[in-house]
Amino acid sequence: MSKFTPKIFLVYTILCECVSRIALVFAIFQIPVLAKKFSNTHICYFLAAVFFFALFRFFSQKLSLILGGKAKENLRTYFQNKFLNTMPIQDRAQKGMPLQELSLHYMKTADLMEPWYSRFLPSAFLAVIIPCIILSVMFFIDKLTFIILFFTGLLLPVFLFLIGKIAKKKSEEQWQSFSKLRAFFLESLQGYKTIKIFKKVKERERDLEIAESEFGEKTFAVLKTAFLSALVQEWAGSLSIALIAVGLALRLMNGSAEFGTAFLALLITPEFYRPIRTFGTAFHAAINAKTAWGDVC
Repeated sequence: MSKFTPKIFLVYTILCECVSRIALVFAIFQIPVLAKKFSNTHICYFLAAVFFFALFRFFSQKLSLILGGKAKENLRTYFQNKFLNTMPIQDRAQKGMPLQELSLHYMKTADLMEPWYSRFLPSAFLAVIIPCIILSVMFFIDKLTFIILFFTGLLLPVFLFLIGKIAKKKSEEQWQSFSKLRAFFLESLQGYKTIKIFKKVKERERDLEIAESEFGEKTFAVLKTAFLSALVQEWAGSLSIALIAVGLALRLMNGSAEFGTAFLALLITPEFYRPIRTFGTAFHAAINAKTAWGDVC
């Protein structure tokens, strides 16, 4: 799948997102300084950092959409050439489906693959790069918070892996059910005259309703798995932030930590988990795309 990736847009998307996060961290650094003493210089730094964060964030979002669009265009060109250059008999023997259904299959796969390129690929790189940047900054701010972030950051991918195995199985079942429903509906349309001649319309409608109901159940199972994944991510992230906040509060009460350092560490901590949560959200779109691509190839 990498040969369809517009690599230049992928690199620019990652760079813009990294610059926007660095600008956000710089803006957060100005907050404790402004809380201690208001300064025109620091307020200008803060406003400039927020502006650059919004600007590069906007560029990152636009580039990710262009990335997905270009990849989808490359995929459609590939499928079109594959469809036209392959003999119909070979297609039927290879896929076991009529040409009309095969063309719809290719179009659906191209549509499902777009989130893989626009959301999953950038978030996969950013889920590694940005937490490393936050960890390197936190190492010089507070060592104990750095240790907590390091170990909790390792736990979240483990949770995603465990849930991802379940989600992959559910997604494959949903795709198989969708393929069955699509083939059944297309076959019913093509053979409608024959069905009507033999007066089997009611039976065909009943079979179609059963296939539709099965597809709905499989889709609901995938949605439940996605909800479970989001719940685990939110729970783990919130628990980790709460653990860091309690530790900082206790050290503030003991006088072993300064208010400015604790405040800064607490403000930066959510930015460590944000790209990992984004990756977890995009992970489910990637599973659907991977399942569809495996069925095509």
